[in-house]
Amino acid sequence: MVNNVEGIIYRVQPYQEHGRLLFVYSPIGKKTLLAQGAQKVNHPSRILSQTLTRISFKEGNKSFLTLQEGKILDDYVHIKSDFETMKMASIPFEIIDHIVIDREDHEKIYDEVKEVLASNSIELSSLSFSLKILKRLGYGLNLKPDGRKIKGINIESGGLIYEDETEIIDLDTKEALEVLKLYLKPYKELEQIDEHTFKRMKQFIYKYYQYHLQTTLKNLQ
Repeated sequence: MVNNVEGIIYRVQPYQEHGRLLFVYSPIGKKTLLAQGAQKVNHPSRILSQTLTRISFKEGNKSFLTLQEGKILDDYVHIKSDFETMKMASIPFEIIDHIVIDREDHEKIYDEVKEVLASNSIELSSLSFSLKILKRLGYGLNLKPDGRKIKGINIESGGLIYEDETEIIDLDTKEALEVLKLYLKPYKELEQIDEHTFKRMKQFIYKYYQYHLQTTLKNLQ
């Protein structure tokens, strides 16, 4: 018996004359769905086949499937109504699309993505996700202090720098504390930060991914 599974469309691409390819992340991994006829104005799948839409569809054991029994579960209208919020909400999917591989625990990652999209601050939660997933990817930050006085964080070493060390600091002590909060706190407990600190967090994460994962997160630019 073939069951239905849910997933979130993170990218859409026209296909042939009337179809669309839906790139979907789900608890069983990344899938590409062919939505036949979705380019037609009056086609039932047209509204469903939009970026950042959570849908259910008929499951299959292949990575490329024809969309069957498609149904909208959440269209995230409150996110799509603001360009900057939409851009920040796309960061987890950019990471998933370019870095997350097939053998990862997709069910747990998918649940985290849903938490991000359901949070009160999509912007902070997306930054938090981008830091939290680093450990799973094998590039986690070393933020456990050893008792010495902390000077800040260094991107190259991927961790804390102390007063008696000569490495440059990319974030100072106060900013390091904000990174620690984003890294460790649950999404629902994240506290708002000022605009300057938010921009510093974005720059840090952007540079960290470039240095350690050779990946440019365009939605952080």
